[in-house]
Amino acid sequence: MTLAPTDLARLLHDAQEGPHYSVRAALALADGQPPPRIAALVSGLTARKRALWADIAAATRTPAPPDDAGLTRLAAWEVEAAAVLTSEHLRQRVGGRPVGELLLEHTREALWTAGQIAAHAGRVRMA
Repeated sequence: MTLAPTDLARLLHDAQEGPHYSVRAALALADGQPPPRIAALVSGLTARKRALWADIAAATRTPAPPDDAGLTRLAAWEVEAAAVLTSEHLRQRVGGRPVGELLLEHTREALWTAGQIAAHAGRVRMA
């Protein structure tokens, strides 16, 4: 399946910011200080976003992600970055795989992570 850059940007946005089944919606389920597992999931997703986009930037000669951005700002940046990619950029290969395929897989990963966050947010912590 070949998606246009704007379609990939919309999918990335929805995975991060959608009203249901998104990272933002899952984080909203965690009251107060998030448990360590949620913090680890957020940290891991942020690191993978940054690494993926650094590789994409190198392959496509587009701007790299901001080094100081947390998950929310990085996710907003990636939506803008994905929207301005061209079809040629999406065919570029990173690690032997097309950028478009990597972004679609990354969207799935964000949704999986949202599910994990939601599952951990719903658990009752015992003292």
